[in-house]
Amino acid sequence: MVGMNEIDYFPRDLTIEILSRLPVKDLCKFRCVSKSWYKLLTNDMEFMARHIERSKQTPLLLVRRYLSDGIGEVNNSKITIELTSIDMQGDVTDKFRKVIDGPVHTFISCGPLSILCCMYTLYVCNPSIRQVVRVPYRPNSRLYNIGFGYLPVSEEYKILHMFYPSFVGNGKMGCEIFSFSAGKGVNSGSWRTIGDCPFSAWTDEYPVCVNGTIYWALSSGWKDKSILSLDLEKEEFSSISYPIHESKKYSFLEYVGLMGALCVVGFSGEASTMDIWMLKDRKKIWAMEYSINLFPLCPKFLIPSDDHSEEILVHMEQRDLICYGLKSQKLRRIGYYRAMRTYNKPCLYYGGLTPVHSNGT
Repeated sequence: MVGMNEIDYFPRDLTIEILSRLPVKDLCKFRCVSKSWYKLLTNDMEFMARHIERSKQTPLLLVRRYLSDGIGEVNNSKITIELTSIDMQGDVTDKFRKVIDGPVHTFISCGPLSILCCMYTLYVCNPSIRQVVRVPYRPNSRLYNIGFGYLPVSEEYKILHMFYPSFVGNGKMGCEIFSFSAGKGVNSGSWRTIGDCPFSAWTDEYPVCVNGTIYWALSSGWKDKSILSLDLEKEEFSSISYPIHESKKYSFLEYVGLMGALCVVGFSGEASTMDIWMLKDRKKIWAMEYSINLFPLCPKFLIPSDDHSEEILVHMEQRDLICYGLKSQKLRRIGYYRAMRTYNKPCLYYGGLTPVHSNGT
């Protein structure tokens, strides 16, 4: 049996290989093993990235519910939110509470981190380590459209805020970005403006981040629906048309990230099929990749997914959550309702040690 004094003599590569396979709960306990392990588990970005890659094989759902009376929307009072993590078998893996400044209107994730956006307050959360940090923001400035993404090149998370200027303008939305390092926490970041967005982004559908680009639906009307994109590296906007689908009528048409590509998913009630188009990046051409028979189930909406996901999560009107594996081409039910008292649309995330508090705070 290896003694505590000998554990630091393990080869580093072997230590990383073993620890990267363990859940975050266990890793948090192991911070006390030795100084070298504490440094590895709290400051080593190479290890954290390795662990997240492993965690992508076991994604989690993050569900929120309010424990207060919900009147914060009227008077901006403090309310208590409960965040519950559920695995793909429908079992609760963790649960904790946090007092925040009112109801959440935008609830999105990117990798191991999630965004909780209230009317005047924005939080970044790592549910795996139960850290929730308020993003510095000007008081009395209402938060509108929020996007969230990660840029691997610079190892930065970026929060985009699009808003309508207080002065009379030309109909365009103002834009500002909050950037923070993946290893230094939210307090290391700052806001800066990047000019105007040439479009008005629709707020009913949550944005998704795929390969360093954030996508939103544009409010140009149902028939002429298109997608707004922001390249996080170049910080440039552009728009993409939806796939042409004149031969079918869809009850909903939504976009998600799947298998490293932006996808549009349409459900046809007449044919009980779910069609999936994938965007081919180089030529910006849509290709129909899957047409899935869902009879007799009736989809209600999609759960936003990470671009590395190989499974699509569909919430059904029958109060089921269906997981369809694109590679296995098999459907399975996730009984996550048994773990919940009340329902709010969940988001998908991966377990990770990425801190949202700055080191030493």
